[in-house]
Amino acid sequence: MNDTVIDTIEKLQTQGLEALKQAQAAQAAAVNSFREIVSNATSNLPGAQGLRNIPTVISQVNELNSTFAVKLIEQQNEYVTQLVSLLKSAQKDVTPADGTADKA
Repeated sequence: MNDTVIDTIEKLQTQGLEALKQAQAAQAAAVNSFREIVSNATSNLPGAQGLRNIPTVISQVNELNSTFAVKLIEQQNEYVTQLVSLLKSAQKDVTPADGTADKA
């Protein structure tokens, strides 16, 4: 049964990642179209130089988000490891109904 549950979770995660990838590709295409429109519309406007800083800011925000995501995953991994450890120790503390200690 555990293998079936694990397989199902893995399939759902794979499907979720694929859906996210497709959504990101659509969003990137939309941003590219918007970039082209803005570039064409502002190419001759005074003050349009300030718009050239946008990619740098986006890159910096992306780096911050990536660092945050790594820290979040590390923290979640530590938390789950703690929970598993607690559950394993609780499992060892359970005494069977016949009074003998569990040797798991």
